[in-house]
Amino acid sequence: MHLRNFVGVSALIALAACATGGEHGRGGPEVVRAILSADVMMFVGFDTNGDLSVSGDELTAGIAREFERADTNHDGQLQPIEFQNWANVVLGGQQLGPYRLDFDRNVDNVITREEFEHEIRARFADYDADENGALTRNEFVRVLGQARAPHRANPMEPTPGNGGR
Repeated sequence: MHLRNFVGVSALIALAACATGGEHGRGGPEVVRAILSADVMMFVGFDTNGDLSVSGDELTAGIAREFERADTNHDGQLQPIEFQNWANVVLGGQQLGPYRLDFDRNVDNVITREEFEHEIRARFADYDADENGALTRNEFVRVLGQARAPHRANPMEPTPGNGGR
C-alpha cells in the first residue's frame, strides 16, 4: 500500500471514530443523531434572499412557485400523477412524506391549490418552534434517539432464531 493511501485510509478511520463517538457505551460521549424531513428540502428552497431563514413572504411565494411547478397541465388542481412527479423532484422521492393524502384531506383524488397551501402552511407552523413566523435552520433539525443493538456477553450464546450460531 502506498504511503499516501495508508495515510488517507488512516485519516478516514479516525474521522469515522470521531463521528460515531469512538467508544460509545464505554464512557465515551453520547452520539446525537438527527434527521431532516423531506419537506425541509422544499422549505430550504423557499429561502430566496439567502439569509438562512424562511420568512412569511418567502413561504407565500414558495407555495405559489411549487404549486405552479406541480400543476403541469395548469388546471388549478393536482392529479395523483402530477403530485407524484412533483414529490419525486422536490421531496426527493415518492416514498418520503409528506404523502399525497396528507394534502388531499377530503380524499377526492385531486389536490386543490387551497389544500396544497393549507398543508404546507401547517407544516411550516409545525417547524416554527419559536412561533415568530419564520423558519431558521435549527428549527429544521429533529433529534432522534438511537436504538442500540442487543448486548450478548457470549457471542456463542443462543438467541431466538439463530440456533446458537
